[in-house]
Amino acid sequence: MIKNIIFDLGGVLIDHNPEKTLSAYFSKEDADIILREIFRNPLWLERDRGGVTSDEIMEQKKDLIPHGIYDKVNEMVQNFFPYMPPFEKMYGFVEELKEKGYGVYLLSNVGKEFHTVKKDIPVLSLFDGFVASSDYEVVKPEPEIYNILFEKFSLKPEECFFIDDVQKNIDGARKAGMDGHCYYHGDLEILKADLREKGVNV
Repeated sequence: MIKNIIFDLGGVLIDHNPEKTLSAYFSKEDADIILREIFRNPLWLERDRGGVTSDEIMEQKKDLIPHGIYDKVNEMVQNFFPYMPPFEKMYGFVEELKEKGYGVYLLSNVGKEFHTVKKDIPVLSLFDGFVASSDYEVVKPEPEIYNILFEKFSLKPEECFFIDDVQKNIDGARKAGMDGHCYYHGDLEILKADLREKGVNV
């Protein structure tokens, strides 16, 4: 019986789309450089792991970022959350889950600035708890991060259901004993239908 719904952040609760955001601010050539050197670079995952800071990334990449856009890129690297608007429909969905008695938790690969900005993401005020990867130096889909979630909040894996937009993270959850749904499509009705099949009252 599912008692707890676990959410990823970017791509599920907020619109994490660096390609779209960067194309709105920079030329295609510059956007491609920023994606390659920062947001799609292994360093970004290491940042989520807590092994490198935003300042350290910018120091390593400063000679590769065109001078005229460096300050704007640095602003985004220090805090990309203002460029990730919330999916408004998800607030109502989480609210519904809470009203029906489900536990609601966050499990996300995020840098340490998450704790500064989480107050500015309205839906997170409804959550019962958070596991931010950079706090534990481990990232999805590594097995340890799922076990941290279960142990921190005394959850049983078989009573949890994980929603993430990356299939390998769902696969990792299933290996840890927690079922899940890959929300790559962004269609809330498809997600709800899957949850109903698993016995969740939505």
